[in-house]
Amino acid sequence: MKFWLTLLPLLLLSQASPAQAAGQCAIEPVKSNAQGTGPWIDRENWLAPENLRIGLQSASAFMPLLKMKGPVSAELLRPAPRQLQLDKIKASDPLDQQTRDIGFLLDTRLYADGVLVLRNGKVWSEQYWHGLSAQQPRLLLGGSRPLLSLMGVLAVAQGKLWPDRSIIRHVPALSAQTGLRKLSLQRLLEANSRFNWSAQEIDDWQATSGWRSGKTSGDVRSWLNGPDRWERDFADDTQNTVDIEPDADLLTWALAESYRVPLAQVFCDNLLIKLRPENPVLWLTDAQGTELAGGLALSLRDFARIGQMLIEARNSSSRSKIPKWFIETLNASGGLRKTNSPALAGLKKGSEYRYGFVHLGGAPNRIAILGPYGNSLYVDFDRRLVIALFASYPRDRSAGMLATLEQVWEKLASATQPAGKR
Repeated sequence: MKFWLTLLPLLLLSQASPAQAAGQCAIEPVKSNAQGTGPWIDRENWLAPENLRIGLQSASAFMPLLKMKGPVSAELLRPAPRQLQLDKIKASDPLDQQTRDIGFLLDTRLYADGVLVLRNGKVWSEQYWHGLSAQQPRLLLGGSRPLLSLMGVLAVAQGKLWPDRSIIRHVPALSAQTGLRKLSLQRLLEANSRFNWSAQEIDDWQATSGWRSGKTSGDVRSWLNGPDRWERDFADDTQNTVDIEPDADLLTWALAESYRVPLAQVFCDNLLIKLRPENPVLWLTDAQGTELAGGLALSLRDFARIGQMLIEARNSSSRSKIPKWFIETLNASGGLRKTNSPALAGLKKGSEYRYGFVHLGGAPNRIAILGPYGNSLYVDFDRRLVIALFASYPRDRSAGMLATLEQVWEKLASATQPAGKR
């Protein structure tokens, strides 16, 4: 009898999946739904402004993806003793200088679909509108770009990547691309410059990746390695918004090569396990199953967890994988621009991109992730405050939208403080 009691755990472990047995993430490929969401929304218009509320949270209807679950059960977010009443918090509307409430700005100016406010890891406000639910992963698009840089920084810290070397040293398949000899890995990580692409080239890249319909041959990596693909100059960075372009897919390729596993596994091993997400995490792929740079989708709660993870990384002693120098680089106030780039007009002076994140001017130790359409993550390290927002603003971004975000961040941050410290 004792022999069987000893053997039973071994038998159970042998019947578990390889991912469970190794304490790794479970990654499941999911095919796209050929029928889409209905007769009126297809691969040509699923990300059009009028369809964002459906498209951003229905990506699996249009593209194949990988579905990821961490090996550790989620640590649920708990409510704070006091909950914010958004319609009671007053603010100045940047568009007409009238006094409004935060609920009005979120709904009318930012086209918000969900907002979550965390302070000290507790939920001070969580609201959903227009069909978005707490469990629903939502596509981040350009909001994924800072996380790719973060993964790259972790790879450098682990000795997997070398920032001063050319990208072709990290991806041998690109060795014939002489135009990439001038592109160091560090330049990709910092995300402060990009190559100059024509509209036709962007259309071809999107079609090959699967973001839109069109005639394609091969996968995204074959497109990246096309003849003379990188024989071009860098673009003028004054309009840089750190959106997803072919340059970012180079970084995903380098990350996968450095660890010799798919990008989704790199994300799981380095970030997802630490996040302990409540809901499944999705990563869109091309038709061949290669993860796309803009393909990460998270629920609002799990998006907010990224901000909380950064706060904990700054305040922890040695438990965090994230290097302290990286957090300090995002926060450092030295050498700031006196004026913002046009892409960040509307934010306070001194705001600038760093590793895909935005270092915010004004009060110190504040950063943000700015995705398109108002989707954003605000992190105030001093106040241990995170504000996650999913929205469907009908433009990529505008100065008025960014100014409204600043106002919402400021008033929500003040509302979470004790009365004497607001």
